[in-house]
Amino acid sequence: MKKKLYISNLGWQKKDNLKIFKILKKHKIKGIDLAPIKLSKTWSSAEKEAYNFKKTLRKFDLKINAIQGIFFNTKFNLFNMNKIDEKKLIKHLKRIIKISKIYNCNKIVLGSATFRNNIIFDKNYANKIFLKFFKKIEPLFRKNKITICFETIPKQYGENYLYDIEHLVELIKNLDSPFMKINFDTSIFHYNKFDKKKFSKNKRLIQNIQISEKEFNFFDKPNKKNKLFCKLIKKYSQHKDISLEIISNKTNFHKIENSIQELNFLLN
Repeated sequence: MKKKLYISNLGWQKKDNLKIFKILKKHKIKGIDLAPIKLSKTWSSAEKEAYNFKKTLRKFDLKINAIQGIFFNTKFNLFNMNKIDEKKLIKHLKRIIKISKIYNCNKIVLGSATFRNNIIFDKNYANKIFLKFFKKIEPLFRKNKITICFETIPKQYGENYLYDIEHLVELIKNLDSPFMKINFDTSIFHYNKFDKKKFSKNKRLIQNIQISEKEFNFFDKPNKKNKLFCKLIKKYSQHKDISLEIISNKTNFHKIENSIQELNFLLN
């Protein structure tokens, strides 16, 4: 079964959106994983900008696969909050949900190492805080039929809490909600050997998939681990939407186009 391919807008500058969208359309890429703050300087303006940007996407027949970067330009920390902070956090998440609904998007990726920066508590107590908060807000996501996709991040990228996929699986099973799932990013293999079991045995809990190179570089020369992963997920028909995550402060049209071609070649 052919995969529907997407790419994160973290890979180019905002001013180059239209040129990039022409490349995406040329190679039949379905759309993007959107970091809204890449379009606007503030979250309030990001909400307003969503209506205009949605019109632009329609012109190129593109859609939003997932909303990401939801804590860019914020100071929220799950493990260092009082009641006022929690109210502000919930208000922010409601804004993220509203933005998602403007785009008709039903997935939000949560992979912020800063938001989960735990320098105070042991793992067991941190787990209690994590589960208590997300069980509390689960009805909000259930009501809006939007799924939070939690992502593990390697320690080497600054994560000190959710860096182990098995730890995340344990938490997701405890949350036990169809609206609390996993974003599987191949960054978990950036500093570890490729292990297909990490995906295969947990595939029912995985709602979103992102493929990335080490340091989130371009995909024009994919490494062996990503080639093996692409070969693996081609077997699974339930995972149709696959995203490419590149992070770059500069727009390199040639490398982006080559990256897209490589992903297409490996998956379709």
